[in-house]
Amino acid sequence: MIRKVGVILLGVAVCLLGTTSALAMKYNESPMLKTKVAAGLLPPVEERLPEEPKVLSAERNEVRKGNIDFEIGQYGGTLRMCRADPNWHADLFVMLQEPLVNAPGILGENVRGNVLESFEVSKDEKVFTFHMRKGLKWSDGVPVTTKDVLFAYEDVLLNKELTPVFPQWLRSANKPDGEPMKLKVIDDYTFQISFSEPYGGFPAQLAIIGWKGYTDLLKPKHYLKSFHIRYTPLEKLEPLIKEESLAEGEWWTLFNKKDFACWEFTSPECIGFPLLTPWIPVKATPVRVVYERNPYYFKVDSEGNQLPYIDRIYSDIVSDQEMKAMKDIAGEIDFDPQPALTDLSLFKENEEAGGYRVLLLDMHVDPVNVHFNQTYPDPVWRKVVRDTRFRKALSLAIDREEIIDAVYFGFAEPSELVPSEYDPETANRLLDGMGLDKRDAEGYRLGPDGKTFVIPFEVAEHDRDIVPVTELVSEHWKKVGIKATIKKIDPGLWATRLAANEVKATVMWNHAPLWWGWGGFGAGDIDRYDWPLWRSWYDTNGEKGEEPPEDVKKFLNLRTASIVVSPEKAKKVVNEYFRLMYDKVFFIQLVTKVKYPTIASRKLGNVPHKGFAIETSFGAEQFFFRK
Repeated sequence: MIRKVGVILLGVAVCLLGTTSALAMKYNESPMLKTKVAAGLLPPVEERLPEEPKVLSAERNEVRKGNIDFEIGQYGGTLRMCRADPNWHADLFVMLQEPLVNAPGILGENVRGNVLESFEVSKDEKVFTFHMRKGLKWSDGVPVTTKDVLFAYEDVLLNKELTPVFPQWLRSANKPDGEPMKLKVIDDYTFQISFSEPYGGFPAQLAIIGWKGYTDLLKPKHYLKSFHIRYTPLEKLEPLIKEESLAEGEWWTLFNKKDFACWEFTSPECIGFPLLTPWIPVKATPVRVVYERNPYYFKVDSEGNQLPYIDRIYSDIVSDQEMKAMKDIAGEIDFDPQPALTDLSLFKENEEAGGYRVLLLDMHVDPVNVHFNQTYPDPVWRKVVRDTRFRKALSLAIDREEIIDAVYFGFAEPSELVPSEYDPETANRLLDGMGLDKRDAEGYRLGPDGKTFVIPFEVAEHDRDIVPVTELVSEHWKKVGIKATIKKIDPGLWATRLAANEVKATVMWNHAPLWWGWGGFGAGDIDRYDWPLWRSWYDTNGEKGEEPPEDVKKFLNLRTASIVVSPEKAKKVVNEYFRLMYDKVFFIQLVTKVKYPTIASRKLGNVPHKGFAIETSFGAEQFFFRK
C-alpha cells in the first residue's frame, strides 16, 4: 500500500498511513531497462521513480479485492493484441488509462490517489486539495509539477480558442451554467480546485466517470508550449501551421493536433508525445502498432519491482471483427478481454489447441440498445419518434427471450430499465392510438404524411452481436406493422455521420446504468445517439442546439445531480432517474447483465477470474508471463 492516501469518509477527507513505506524499498526493474541504464541511455531506476511510487499489492491493487489472485510477477515478454480500427483500440485504451485518482475496478468506490499521491476534501465539499508525487516524470524524463496543471488550466481550459466552451464537469455542481472551477497553486506539488457549490462527486468524476484520464487537468507544458502562442511567437509557428496544411494564423488547430487526450493514446499519431501510461507507442506500420514499457512509470509492486511486468505490446490491425475472432481461436492473441459472446462455442472448442483460457465475466455495458435520434431534421420522423407511446410500443414488440436465447446463449436478462415484457397486443393498441392506424399494401404502418413509415437503421460492427440483434428486432417489429431497414457501414463513417446528426436510428451499446451506484454512466451514449441537438443546447446553456422538452430537461438535470454528490449519496437521485427512464423510454434497452468471454493466454498471470471483463484491462500493468 502507498504511504499516504487521501480517502473521503462521510464527506470529510482523512489521510491514512499504509503498512508499506515506499521510501524503505529497494527497487528492481526490467532487464530490458537495466541494459539501457548500463549503456548510459537511462538514469537508475531510483531516479526514474517518484519519491512515493504507487504500490500495488495483494491487499490493494487495480482490481477489486476477491476478483484476482494477485501474484508478484516476472519481467519480460510481448503481449499480442488485435484491433479492427487503425486509429482506435478500445481495450488498449483502458489498459493505458491513468486517471488522477482512482479506485480498484470501475465502480468509483473508495477513491484514492493514482497519478496524484493523495487528496483531501473540505467539509463543505467545495475545496479539493491535491498532492502530487514528488519526482514523478513524463515518459521523456521531464519532471511533472504543478506547472503542468497550471498550463492545462490557464493556457488551455481558459483559452477561448482552445476551449470555446468550458467543460460542464468542471463547473460548480456539474451544471451547464455553473461557475467554472478555480485553481490555486500552493507549491510545486500541491494545488487546490474549488467550486462555488458542493461537488461531492468530483473525485468520482476524476476517477472513472466518462473515462477522462488525467489529460484535461495535467498536460506536458515543456512539450506543448512550443505550439502555444503565449510561449512561441506566431511567426515561429507559421512554418508548422503551413506544414500541417492549416490556414494562416490558425495556431489553435496546430496545438490541438499536437496535444493528445487519453482517448487518442492508441492512435499511431501519439508516438513521441510525453505520457504517464504503463506503455508508450514507439512504432507504427499499416498492420501493427508497437508499444514499449514506459521507463518512468510510477507504480511498483509490494517487493519494489517497477511495473509493468510485460515489456511490450503488439496491437495488430485486422480488417474486421471476424478476422479478430479467427486470430483468437488460432492462439495468435494473448489477451482479448471483450470478444463477442456470439463466438463463445467457437472459443471453447479451440481453447486447448489455442493455448488460451476462456473466462466468463460480467459485461459492464448493455451490449445492444435501440436508439432513435429525436433531433434528426425531419418533421415527420420527429413527430413519430418523440411520442412516448411509439417508443414504449416498440419496446413491448420485442421478444427479448428470443434474443437472449439466440444471440446470448441464455447469459443475459431482460431489461429492467424500460417495459420489457413481450406484449405485441399492447404495442398494436399504442401505435393505433397515436394515429399510426393506416397501413400500406404490405401491411406496414403509414406515417403522418401518408407514406410508409420506415426506421432506417445504420449500424457498424463494433461487436458481432449488433447486426444479428438488429435483424431480430426488425423481424419482431414486422408483426406490429413497423418497417425497418438495416444498413451496415464502416465504423469510421458511422461515427462521422453520427457526429453530423445524419443518423436516424442505430443499435449500439451503452454503459449500463443498472450496474452503477450513480447515473453518470451511459450519459454520453444517450446524448450522441438519441438527442445530440438537445444535449448541445443543455451544454451551452441555450447558445447552440435546440431546446429540449421538459421531460428531457428533467432527465438531464437528474443525471447531472446524480454525479454531483458522492456515489454513496446518489441512490435517491438515481432511483428517480430510473423511474423517469421507465416511464418515458428515452431509448430501448434490450437486455442487461450479459456475460462476456475473456480470452487470456494460459501463460498470462494476474488476470482476474471474476467481476467485470473490462476490469481485467484496468490492471494490465500487473499482467506477467509465467516462464
